[in-house]
Amino acid sequence: MKLQKLRNIGIIAHVDAGKTTLTERLLHFTGALHSMGEVHHGGTVTDHMVQERQRGITIASAAVTVGWRDHRINIIDTPGHIDFNIEVNRSLRVLDGAVVVFDSVAGVEPQSETNWRLADQYGVPRICLVNKMDRIGADYLRVVNMIRERLGARPLVVHLPVFVEEIYVGLIDLTTMTLHRWNTDDGWKYSSEDITPEYQEQAAHYRAQLEETLVELDDELLEGWLNGAALQTDDLRRLIRQGVVSGAFVPVLCASAFKNKGVQMVLDAVVDYLPSPQDVKGVETVDGAQVVEADIEGAFAALAFKVVNDKHGALTYARVYRGSLAAGSRVLNANVGQYERIGRIYEMHADRKVARDRIGAGDIVSLVGMKHTQTGDTLCAPEAPLVLERINAPEPVMDIVIEPKSRQDQDRLGEALRAIVGEDPSLRLSTGAAGETLVSGMGELHLEIVVDRLQTDYDIAVAIGRPQVAYRETITQLAAVDYVYKKQKGGPGQFAEVRMHFEPIAGDGIEFESQIVGAAIPREYVPAVEDGVRQAARSGILGGYPSGGFKAVLLDGSYHAQDSSQLAFSVAGREAFKEAMSQAAPRLLEPVMAVEIVTPRDHVGDCIGDLMRRRGSILVQADRGDACVINAEAPLAEMFGYIGDLRTMTAGRASFSMTFSHYAETPQGVADSVLNAD
Repeated sequence: MKLQKLRNIGIIAHVDAGKTTLTERLLHFTGALHSMGEVHHGGTVTDHMVQERQRGITIASAAVTVGWRDHRINIIDTPGHIDFNIEVNRSLRVLDGAVVVFDSVAGVEPQSETNWRLADQYGVPRICLVNKMDRIGADYLRVVNMIRERLGARPLVVHLPVFVEEIYVGLIDLTTMTLHRWNTDDGWKYSSEDITPEYQEQAAHYRAQLEETLVELDDELLEGWLNGAALQTDDLRRLIRQGVVSGAFVPVLCASAFKNKGVQMVLDAVVDYLPSPQDVKGVETVDGAQVVEADIEGAFAALAFKVVNDKHGALTYARVYRGSLAAGSRVLNANVGQYERIGRIYEMHADRKVARDRIGAGDIVSLVGMKHTQTGDTLCAPEAPLVLERINAPEPVMDIVIEPKSRQDQDRLGEALRAIVGEDPSLRLSTGAAGETLVSGMGELHLEIVVDRLQTDYDIAVAIGRPQVAYRETITQLAAVDYVYKKQKGGPGQFAEVRMHFEPIAGDGIEFESQIVGAAIPREYVPAVEDGVRQAARSGILGGYPSGGFKAVLLDGSYHAQDSSQLAFSVAGREAFKEAMSQAAPRLLEPVMAVEIVTPRDHVGDCIGDLMRRRGSILVQADRGDACVINAEAPLAEMFGYIGDLRTMTAGRASFSMTFSHYAETPQGVADSVLNAD
């Protein structure tokens, strides 16, 4: 199949906006699925994990392939819950386009914003779908305004919903000025007819806005349009596609996936408006020296974006950017310098595999036989090595202690945890001060799934400790250090001197800069100093928490021609950091969460009062239909078990969502309690 006939897209949204239901309908309407399942019944194709079907949510992204209008569409259905945001992150990294789904009542929600920023970061062209138009209180144009105001995007209204006595019965396609009305409850059949009189004025208004926006992209059409020439439907669709690919605007569609209304129009929009692999900018190598363009004839290059361990072994999901590859071929993992032999190649349909003999540019497949490859590694032709940009995983904010209930399971637990953590880069595995096994993740649900998988997938019964906040340490003052590492006894000598200063910076990251001039320290030893600093920063001096929020500057130093080594300079960097931490007024940092609460108005006061008692701060309070939305920030440490308290306060009528916002300095009294407890 020609690359122009291929679409690689993701379905992304806030939890409960209807992503998985939409994906199920896309499969059904394209003939890839004959009997549709429902999320609430645990029968959907893409939610195939036991944990997903039990909870009715998407936990892991799933890939499926469908055909529509002589095009092949690879779809990745992603989770909406913030705890599994790494799935959205790595999916967007390898996709050419996305359908962003919004609830017609809730509109732009916290995770909608997080996913939108990720799509901005990766430059992914997207279209918007306002879903659940059958809900009471659905307000399409309000969601359009929220996309403009909260996401900073330029929405382009392409559809207008049509209601009869508040029942969603059809939509107006502004590119053709046609009303599509569903004739059956199953959504398969619809009639295309003239716009009814009560919608003609509104349709004319938004059609004029559509034309005005689109002619900005074509000077020739603009001139004709200003002179009264009519725009043809093919021109409109071409310009919409051009604007989507360039990021000039985002088309907004409407549908009710659950009621099967509007699914065909979504598929048409994917084909008409979202780009093929050849329409988007190529991916850069990590050093910026090359741009890898979609080309079936070039040297093979692919990115491994996900690793899954099942009972048959490891499956490595990869996006092919250039070239082609046959099963049984040998490739180079350029990140680790190891060769891999591709045993088998599968096209994935959720958990169902279809064998492929050969793959080429644009394909998203799973590979069997990878022994050294992890998430973010580059696979390439041995004769044309290159390294693509890796996938950055978010830092975990919560820890739990895990231990086996049986001593006989100790080794099996370690192997199982390493396999699970190997699949999910947002999980961390470490050892606590008392030698206990710590698993760190993005939230309570994230860690709950780990424990569940240990029991269901690996048959290991475990005991867990209470979830703990993943604190960080930082410095608040400038510290200058001159450290000399010298070892002259017992074998070869070691010598390294570093003169450094450490200064606070915004955020919780670590920056390193070398200002060495001349030959005070040989160039090959400078990375060792940085490595020593970063190793030491994994455990701070207050409570042993990872340290960040500082910049280390290597100013000067000295070396010995025989006794200096990379090891010596790594030790010097490590000890310089420890000395600087003790001088720079270290402080404890805690994760602060962005919280959104939707509550009936008569419980607003209770919710705000409770948040204030949790050291929260109220940012915005606004109406949403007959409910009130409270946007706030609160420390994660105060939010454990919040859902139970919220339900009690509001008689079960309120809901909330929570996403990580930033790290902030912990008040001294709270910090003392945390450190003394440890």
